[in-house]
Amino acid sequence: MRRALLGLVVAVLASLVVAAPANATVFREHFHGTIAEAGWFTSTSTSDTFTSVSASKSELFVDVFTETFDASGNFTGATDTFADVTGGFSFSINGKLSSAHVSGSDLPAQTCTYDADFNLVGCTDTTVSVDVSWTATGPLSHGTFNDHFKVDGFSFNDHFSGASRDATASGSVAGQALGADDLEFADLLRANSLSISRCIGANC
Repeated sequence: MRRALLGLVVAVLASLVVAAPANATVFREHFHGTIAEAGWFTSTSTSDTFTSVSASKSELFVDVFTETFDASGNFTGATDTFADVTGGFSFSINGKLSSAHVSGSDLPAQTCTYDADFNLVGCTDTTVSVDVSWTATGPLSHGTFNDHFKVDGFSFNDHFSGASRDATASGSVAGQALGADDLEFADLLRANSLSISRCIGANC
């Protein structure tokens, strides 16, 4: 369950800077809701692709990362197509976390290209379409986590409680059909998370 939450921090947590003394900065991150996520790995003789989807009622994150190789297996470059949207898609999830579905067409995205030294060549605007369904395969598990960290000038407090289920997921992402044979992971999650970090001093 912890892995599922961490995989979604970038996609679904909203960061807010809240009032603090003049020499301090406080960041507050909070999420409350349900999430479905999945990742697939596919390969050909000249490429490896990892595709991931993270969906909630308020946000959808899609990423398709492809590495390419020559006939000798040498790395020749990569492309990364990604979308992070808050509208233009539909998401539903069963209250018992037994199933979920997300779909959206022509969502705004970007494709970035990298050369053989992994230097960024450039990025272009594009669109992606998504249609993925989840079905739970494991029991519902519950958990609560509390983390506290403090050093001079910095403190971090993290609280998480929720429930999750392992799942299978299949569908299409950016024109690619993805099924159980390609699946690396899939989760259905209900989470309540709050993280507060506080920094004091000139380096904040």
